[in-house]
Amino acid sequence: MIIGVDYFNYGFDQQFYDTPIPTSEIDEVMMGAGMYDEMFISVDTTLDDSQTKPAQWNLKTIMDAKFNNSLEAGSIDGAGHIVTKIQCYRREYMSTNTDWQLVAQFDYDDHYNLYTVVDRFIENGKTYEYAVVPLANEIQGDLQVGPPIDSKFYGSFISNLGSNYSMNIDFKFSDLVWNSNTSTSVPLNGQYPIVTFGNANYRTGTVSFLPLTPQQEFGYENEIDPHAEYINRTNVIDFLNDGQTKVIRREDGDIIVCATHNIKTTPKDESLEAISTVTFDFTEIGKLDYNTMEKAGLIADAGKSVYTYDEDGNIKWNQEYIAEDGSIQSRTRYRNSFLYERDNLK
Repeated sequence: MIIGVDYFNYGFDQQFYDTPIPTSEIDEVMMGAGMYDEMFISVDTTLDDSQTKPAQWNLKTIMDAKFNNSLEAGSIDGAGHIVTKIQCYRREYMSTNTDWQLVAQFDYDDHYNLYTVVDRFIENGKTYEYAVVPLANEIQGDLQVGPPIDSKFYGSFISNLGSNYSMNIDFKFSDLVWNSNTSTSVPLNGQYPIVTFGNANYRTGTVSFLPLTPQQEFGYENEIDPHAEYINRTNVIDFLNDGQTKVIRREDGDIIVCATHNIKTTPKDESLEAISTVTFDFTEIGKLDYNTMEKAGLIADAGKSVYTYDEDGNIKWNQEYIAEDGSIQSRTRYRNSFLYERDNLK
């Protein structure tokens, strides 16, 4: 936007330019000698000639820089701060009593331009919104809030940061017990005892389900592979028995942060020993809030990947320009550049 007049029909009624600025073969932009509010750059050739700026960032967006009264195209104001970490927050959409909750934190690495966060610890039937916050050491930038996301899944699951198992086959949930601690004392001169209640309030129960490989669960194969089922069952048992915090998510929206113990297996049938039901007890250890997630090691990291574009603006995954000397500076500079088949790609 230049002095209140922009290319995308925002601001005043008229446009400064009647047609888009041609950007063929351009891979670097320098700005100067002016006052700028925002710069938007994309390699998306499907944008029509109405010049309507997309509402959301996507993989073909190179830059959507809102300068916000500073000299930096970002959410951290001036002073030369360098982003060192990125945080991801979540809250219930349109809720009046839900604060932003940290769900992921990871180091920023300029060798990568796509970070993927998997949030497994959500309640079914709710709508969430997520926000990304850059950190420059201890200095926090502004929240960049994304569109609302509906949470909808079927069945029950048990998860931690690295694993997620469905419990949909032969799933059984025992009586759920609400536990509290009490102390009973009988006075010598009284007819009735005195009962004192503590602060404990947690749930315990037992779960059983039949773990199957995807080939069997979804009917991809007609015959059972006993060895494959054994490996899959062993992975489930090791997961349940590793001493780490787990999260049980149920289709009705209930969510339980728990420790699992007393794992045992039972053959499905005397004549069918290749598959076995897994049973375990669980003890609830806290609410799904920041304090519990931080202590239990449930604050997620991020998967990192690299993508760039070919000369037609199509996305090329896991491509990174490698200069002849293999320098980090060269890889960084060309991280979002157009690449040609003749370029040296790794």
